[in-house]
Amino acid sequence: MSETAGKRHSGTNGLREHEVPVGEAPAGEGGDVSVQTHAPAKPQKLPNRLIGKALKHRIVRAFLRYSENRGSMLADSITYRALFSVFAAVLLGFSLAALWLGGNPDAMQALSNALEKLIPGIGKVIDPTKIDAPKSFSIVGVVSLLGLIGAAISAIASLRSALRVLADEMQDDVLFIWAILRNLLVAIGFGGLLVAAAVLTGVASVAGKVLAEWLGYEAGGTTSVVVRIVSVLLVFVIDAIAIALAFRVLSGVKPPARALWTGAAIGGVGLVVLQELSGLFVRGATTNPLLGSFAALVALLIWFNLSSQVILIASSYIIVATKEAREPVRERHGAATLLQHRRRRAEDRARIAADDLEKAREAEAEEIEKIEAGKA
Repeated sequence: MSETAGKRHSGTNGLREHEVPVGEAPAGEGGDVSVQTHAPAKPQKLPNRLIGKALKHRIVRAFLRYSENRGSMLADSITYRALFSVFAAVLLGFSLAALWLGGNPDAMQALSNALEKLIPGIGKVIDPTKIDAPKSFSIVGVVSLLGLIGAAISAIASLRSALRVLADEMQDDVLFIWAILRNLLVAIGFGGLLVAAAVLTGVASVAGKVLAEWLGYEAGGTTSVVVRIVSVLLVFVIDAIAIALAFRVLSGVKPPARALWTGAAIGGVGLVVLQELSGLFVRGATTNPLLGSFAALVALLIWFNLSSQVILIASSYIIVATKEAREPVRERHGAATLLQHRRRRAEDRARIAADDLEKAREAEAEEIEKIEAGKA
């Protein structure tokens, strides 16, 4: 062994000649130089600290899940199908309503006004008061009914697909025919909630006027404010119920009650805010000379798209809250940076894909066993 090699291995416990044991001064320099016994921790940069704190909040992780799964594109697919289904529903619904309310134009106008509050801009595209009652059971009525059913099923199917993408559900949980029937039932439930909202809003308006007259107050002023608040609260409750119903039935996720109703309430607030501010983009679209006769339709498309995004963001919150209820430490403290969050989401997707692959292999093995048993 050479002299240099011996110096490297003797008396230094394997340290190289340039290295100094922690806590000792370099040889030949005395004890004037102080050496720290451990390297100081580097201070975390402010943006990273802010990101780490933000990732602990459910609403932030919910929006990240929404954006990572291309939520805006999913909302687009819901928008157009929902628009067609609403047109068919309004046409058929007011045709049937005209059978009972055709002789009462005030009632038809009140129903139209209530619908306008729920779906801003619909009155500028379709005038429900001009829809005539069907004279008899006709082929046109049957075709309209079939068109409504098809459009409603397609709209709910788009919503179901979007919710399952957000929830990382890779496979359908029921057979195709049962999924269609379930989508139809959910569409009927949505239609019922829409009718209930319109009726309750109209009843609240009429009841407010009657109560004001009975108490001796003039219509307007405080009475109008109270009626308006009650109407908004009713719409909020119905919107929240609709979101909770859609998520529970369509997503394939079984959330805790607290997670479900908190997310539904967030979505309900968002939809109410959109309905209250709908006049802004409706006026903006209708006053644009470049849009011309399509202005009302464009405004309605904007409103449907924003509403779809609100529903999907609320659903993402429910998914995040459900995962946090099952794994609180991992969900809240599992990522301090966006890259860590990305890595954790990739791990989740890999685990889900592995589980799906294992189920597919088991199903394939069972199918092969049945085929071989049939041959025997």
